[in-house]
Amino acid sequence: VSSVLPSLGSVLGNALKVGIQVLNAVAKGLTAFGNALGLFETDDPEKLGTKRILAEEEGIEPENYDTYDEYLKAVDEFEIDEERAAEIPTEDKLVKAAQHAVEAIDYKYPEANVVDVAEGMVANPEFYEDDRFAGLAELVGNNPEKLAVIGKLLNGELEGDEFYDAIDMIVSAEQTKHPELSSEEIKERVQNALA
Repeated sequence: VSSVLPSLGSVLGNALKVGIQVLNAVAKGLTAFGNALGLFETDDPEKLGTKRILAEEEGIEPENYDTYDEYLKAVDEFEIDEERAAEIPTEDKLVKAAQHAVEAIDYKYPEANVVDVAEGMVANPEFYEDDRFAGLAELVGNNPEKLAVIGKLLNGELEGDEFYDAIDMIVSAEQTKHPELSSEEIKERVQNALA
């Protein structure tokens, strides 16, 4: 798990250089993926980040548990002190949420290359704005291996049939969340977000 942290630190640093909106989009996307994969209960990045920060202050660290799953459960069940939470800057909550989500996803699904996904989110923040692609979290929850495909798509690493298969995968996932849109409208939204 700790092997992803140097790369993640660079990715989150780049997100902050672009702006808090990008960090928010990255944290929101990663938190949604982790939630969909059943790694933690909340899909709210500020809440997740707050839990992780306050839990750490209370000595809840991975090395204090027999398994990483026990640690994840302890953070998930941690009760937030609202007064202490109010003192934590939003930026810190978002960074910690992204870190927690990446560590948890990398632990359970190392083949997902979640840091690549985070890097792609920084490069394409509009891809996650306004829950435009809410169906992706559900898709990943049912098929964790699809996270690596999304990362490659966002990083421009897919060409030809692989690229179009990835677009079709996203269109299919989005049609479940946005039945009012045609597949062509969704495909256009996906391609515009990647442009």
